[in-house]
Amino acid sequence: MTQEQITEISESPKAFLIQSRNVQLRITAKRERINSLRQLADGVSTILKPDGGVNPGGYAQNIVESTVCKIVDLENEILRDVEKLVNAEHDIQEAISFFIETNKYKVVLELRYLNGYTLRAIANKLYYSEDWVYRLHNLALKEMQQNAKNYLIEEKTPQGRGVCGG
Repeated sequence: MTQEQITEISESPKAFLIQSRNVQLRITAKRERINSLRQLADGVSTILKPDGGVNPGGYAQNIVESTVCKIVDLENEILRDVEKLVNAEHDIQEAISFFIETNKYKVVLELRYLNGYTLRAIANKLYYSEDWVYRLHNLALKEMQQNAKNYLIEEKTPQGRGVCGG
C-alpha cells in the first residue's frame, strides 16, 4: 500500500473502497458496447472476400471490418481494466486487513466492497437488521479512517512502522 493510498483512506475511506466498483462498472459498460456492436455487425449482410475485395454494393465489408476492429479494441481495454480491478481489489483487501481490527467490520466491508453486496443483502446474509448493518458499516469506515490517520502520525515519528511490518 502506498503513502498516497493511506492518505486517501485517512481522508475518505469510502472513496478508496469504491474504486473497484467503479472499474467493474466500466467493464460492464464496455461489454454492453461490445454486445451492441456485435448485433450491428451481425445485422449487416455481406459477403466477405478473402482477398479483401469489395462486394457488390461497395462499403459493407469496410463497415464490418471497422466494427470488428472496434470490438477488438474494446476487448483489449477490458483486459486492461480487469488487471486494474484485480489490483484494486488486492489494495482494498490489504487496507481492510491492515486498518480494521474488528472482525464484524471486516466482514461488512469485504461483503460490501469486494463481493458487491448491498447493505440490505448483507443484513439478510448475516441475519442482522438493516439498521445494524448501516451502523456497522459507518463504524467500520470510521475505524478505518482513524487507524489510517494514526498510521500517518506514527510514520512521522522515528519509530514509525511500515505497512508490511517493516
